[in-house]
Amino acid sequence: MTLTDALGIKDREVISLAGGGGKTAIMFALGKELSSRLKGVVLSTTTKIWEPAISPDFALFLSGQISEIKKWVSRSLEAHPCLVVATKRLEGGKLQGIPPAWVEEIQSLPGVSVIIVEADGAAGRSLKAPREGEPVWPPNTTLLVPVVGIDVLGRPLNEGHVFRSEIAARVLHRSKGSTITNEMVAGLLREIIKDRPGGARMIPFINKTDLPGGLEKGRKLAKVLLSLRQVEIERVILGQAQRSPAVQEVVWPSSG
Repeated sequence: MTLTDALGIKDREVISLAGGGGKTAIMFALGKELSSRLKGVVLSTTTKIWEPAISPDFALFLSGQISEIKKWVSRSLEAHPCLVVATKRLEGGKLQGIPPAWVEEIQSLPGVSVIIVEADGAAGRSLKAPREGEPVWPPNTTLLVPVVGIDVLGRPLNEGHVFRSEIAARVLHRSKGSTITNEMVAGLLREIIKDRPGGARMIPFINKTDLPGGLEKGRKLAKVLLSLRQVEIERVILGQAQRSPAVQEVVWPSSG
């Protein structure tokens, strides 16, 4: 199953990725996949992302002016399969993202079919706790994809495994160093999505399930996520962001 099929991508979709490590890999994999099926795929971030490697699959444009970005997107839709926009290059190989309101302006352009946005950072950790103001959701988000790495289960709640572990410990009412459980992961996911845009669908992606025992652990975590109260999750994807195919399995609410 492709990422496109697993996520049930619709036309005019604005997809926001948040949470643990693997978001950028998922974004570029999905962008490449979608651009092989349709035109008008745009990738960006409301925070920072690693600059993509030079490739015929992606065309990059940098500008601090939304008017210039809109002009470039409009004239580039036919020439390039997948467009990447940001405001500037930063030291260390990253790109500075765009304000969330710009995503709405880009979506309004004729010919733009799908926009994929990385809405927060995790410093490469498999799990994170959001600080105030995170994630930076585009208000027109239609699909949220929270990401978590299955390898964090059974690890200690510390900065080596959880980004902003001090915040995580406070939110979860656990001490630093506590062993991370499915319920703790679910608690942080709830925190990440608490201020999500209204009406947006939600499909979590459990990453690194190609690791030994990962699929079985992923299924158990998926069931915990699907049982969260007052959180409507359509389904949960189990997969590996760095490999192809990225999707190993999809767990639905009725499974098991």
